[in-house]
Amino acid sequence: MNDDDERWEEPPEDNGLTLGPEETLQREIDKSKSLKVDRLRLKDEIEKLKEQKENLKEKNRQLHNRISALSNEAPNSQPETHAIKKNELIPFLIALSLLSALLFLFRN
Repeated sequence: MNDDDERWEEPPEDNGLTLGPEETLQREIDKSKSLKVDRLRLKDEIEKLKEQKENLKEKNRQLHNRISALSNEAPNSQPETHAIKKNELIPFLIALSLLSALLFLFRN
């Protein structure tokens, strides 16, 4: 008879048997606690994801600014090299002109 009493004290809920009011209340309290813990964990995870999102937005903005700066520098750097080459050619052209003028004068 002792085995029968133990089976009745802990009836399995899966077999369609209902729990007593205390057990049902305790189970609901446990579910509520579990849901609260899950909710807090999800809130923390959401906050971390929001921070990551903001960090990524800032990095993206910085990269776009850097790309813009580099694209603005690239066209400006080419004329500078052309200007330097033109400045280097000016003395050569003057010397060539003087030599041509001297050859023209002494040939006649």
